[in-house]
Amino acid sequence: MSLRKVRLQHAIVTHHLPLYFPEAERYLHSSRAEWFTSVLRLTPCPAAVRQYSKAAFIAAARAEVAGHKSDKTRWLADFYETAGQSVALPVRPDSAAISMFRVVLEEYQQLCQRRKALEADIVARIAGHPDFDRLQTVPGIGPILALLILAEAGDLRRFGHVRQFLKYCGFDLCTEQSGESWMSPLSRNFTAI
Repeated sequence: MSLRKVRLQHAIVTHHLPLYFPEAERYLHSSRAEWFTSVLRLTPCPAAVRQYSKAAFIAAARAEVAGHKSDKTRWLADFYETAGQSVALPVRPDSAAISMFRVVLEEYQQLCQRRKALEADIVARIAGHPDFDRLQTVPGIGPILALLILAEAGDLRRFGHVRQFLKYCGFDLCTEQSGESWMSPLSRNFTAI
């Protein structure tokens, strides 16, 4: 599921957006920007944005991202202005190409929602497990990665030292670098496990 989601995101960024709305890529800040995907589904090309007045676009787009934590009014106003100056292919919003783009965006959103549901299920099932909680203190490791690490490595407490765990993972790291003792950030987080 994650692989398909990443492939769809790459297709959106490297194929669809450069053709139909190249300036919109700068608004895509995160692989989990579902609200942005919702706005793109509403207006996947500049012609779709320009069908609205600025106020009507902001109102319609805010309805698409209802419930989001932050107010996107300034962002949406900037997005509207950008659409007016776009160098995208001149395609109609009801064209077959834009319909296919919307299908891709919809599939991407569905995968994001499935991943969220899976993540919530994982957290509910394994919450309170000390290794699971400890792994998530490492920057960049969330519930999914923590579960994958536990699934692959098993009980982390069976490793007497962090170097044993790293060697198990295939990282045969040096213990000295430039004459000084060296410990990776990952090592520092595992020393208490």
